[in-house]
Amino acid sequence: MDIRPLEPPRRFRVGLDESVEVVHVADAELAPDEQITFVTASGTEYDVVRKDWGYYATPSLNWRLPRHGLRAALCRNAAGRRAVLLCERGCEDAFHGYLESESMEIVAWLDGDECPMCGGCGVEHWHRYEDAPDGETLFDLKGRPYIRDLLRCNRCGHVVSVTDLDLSGLYEGEYMDTTYAGEQLLRTYEKIMGLDPARSDNVQRVERVVAELGESGSLLDVGSGLAVFPARMKDAGWDVTALDPDERAVEHARSRVGVEAVRADFVADPLDGLGDFDAVTLNKVLEHVPDPAAMLARTKEFLRPSGVVYVELPDAEGAAADPDGPGREEFFVEHLHVFSSASLALLAAAAGFSVRRLERVREPSTKYTLVAFLDPA
Repeated sequence: MDIRPLEPPRRFRVGLDESVEVVHVADAELAPDEQITFVTASGTEYDVVRKDWGYYATPSLNWRLPRHGLRAALCRNAAGRRAVLLCERGCEDAFHGYLESESMEIVAWLDGDECPMCGGCGVEHWHRYEDAPDGETLFDLKGRPYIRDLLRCNRCGHVVSVTDLDLSGLYEGEYMDTTYAGEQLLRTYEKIMGLDPARSDNVQRVERVVAELGESGSLLDVGSGLAVFPARMKDAGWDVTALDPDERAVEHARSRVGVEAVRADFVADPLDGLGDFDAVTLNKVLEHVPDPAAMLARTKEFLRPSGVVYVELPDAEGAAADPDGPGREEFFVEHLHVFSSASLALLAAAAGFSVRRLERVREPSTKYTLVAFLDPA
């Protein structure tokens, strides 16, 4: 390495009004695979490595830089020129002041994890839970403290829930044990079926589906749960098959609702002989699985050529803007993903679908919900 101090230093002015004087104090010539590290009294470090093909110009944006107190941001000035700037953690106010004075804007923070929907790296911490929010399903924490974080993509608005808690109990019968023990399943079913139509999310759901797809056809409802939707669709004239991984839910659908019912894991089980359907429905299901695109993609195996998929998902944008925000059920622990309009459209594309219709609704229960009809692309 050859370091050449400049005596005297070169001085020049930069900025929109040339109010900032830069002092150029030295040049450093690096051989391939040599590194120079810039340090500050506060402990931050920034490396540049010379390679035979150019420069390894910055340490890892979402690992080493953050651990040395630096946040990387892709920024753009009024002329459209882009630059990567490093902001020392804790100095964000001064950083934003500088950007404003120079008519620059942040295109994306580069220190976050990659968004599972849009692939952008602008996923930022939004909220931390140190206790379960009111109304959330209780499950065995196995002695661990309740710690859970919500991360939100500043590009597409998608929200993911991150925790070290073992959530397997929620998907291995504990949820049904806790929520529908004894006769509670039947009582809850009858309560929902007895609601005034104006107060029923399910009645409005059926009206949407029938208005879009007609008054008859064959339907596969994945994750049927209480089977209130299969019951109303059956009454509307549809031939319904309910699919759920819990035997109690399946037996309830058969004996109480009177529809065909299959016990299965929709993603993992072969499902030979299930048949083809005019519609496959996923009502508040995809937010519970680690890979919603894979689950959605599998529905194409069971669609007739003109078949349609109907999905409902919790709406992150609507719920986040609500005064209760992270305390709302849209963000409960069983929801691994909470979608925006944009991330739902991206999910559809990733699974091989086009969006026929997508809308945001506020249900009678007050849930913020995204609803969409999807056609195979």
